[in-house]
Amino acid sequence: MTRAPLTLADLAAQPSRVEELGPDQARAMLAQLVTLQAPLLARALVAGGGRDPDELLTVDVAAQRLGLSEAWLYRHARILPFTVHVGRQVRFSARRLATRPREGKRGRR
Repeated sequence: MTRAPLTLADLAAQPSRVEELGPDQARAMLAQLVTLQAPLLARALVAGGGRDPDELLTVDVAAQRLGLSEAWLYRHARILPFTVHVGRQVRFSARRLATRPREGKRGRR
């Protein structure tokens, strides 16, 4: 009797079963996980655990809302409190962006 192929759900329930995978199967499952990681993280952040939902803004939308250039946001993303990294992507929290302290000068770009 042949066993059914392992699924991600099987491995999540019993991580020790990873040993049953061949290298090709392991690579295929890793590819599935990588594909799901960013959307799952984004969904988890948006869901907010019962709080008001947060929207993750792209650089162009955040730049437009702030009146800044996309290049400025990219350069300063590392230090901005409303930056959210989703995998290798940079997004900006609409909720944190809306509650940020206002600066006196808006001319910096």
